Amino acid sequence: MAHGRHIKVLGRGSASLLGNASTIEDMLRTLIDVLGMRILDRPHMYEVETEIAKLGAEPFEDEGGVTGVCVLSTSHCSIHTWPLRPFFVMDVYSCRDFDALSVRTHLERHLRAYDLQITDVSASLVYKFDAVPPRVEAGLS
Repeated sequence: MAHGRHIKVLGRGSASLLGNASTIEDMLRTLIDVLGMRILDRPHMYEVETEIAKLGAEPFEDEGGVTGVCVLSTSHCSIHTWPLRPFFVMDVYSCRDFDALSVRTHLERHLRAYDLQITDVSASLVYKFDAVPPRVEAGLS
């Protein structure tokens, strides 16, 4: 049995939208509503400053952008943006099923996303053991 749906989204979008933490937060909040999920607390948003000296450095260094993470009652939703590229990577996981096409449409509308690559990694959520392990009683080890 698969334990929910898990997708990874890579894409490009509007540099100004990808670099705006308020826009990213709003996009995450509305996406969660569109998917019928419930956020447990406020989104955790982080702005990473652009450090010109690190641009193009190997190994890869931060080039600025926004990272946002939402903890859901059914799991999580996160995004990392690099406005200078302009590129983003998003992760949506829920133990409930959801429509990946809705995620695509939402990103196109809210981030002017294009060149989207959506990969469904839900197959990795199949528990491969035949027997169900015994439950551990509280206080026992």
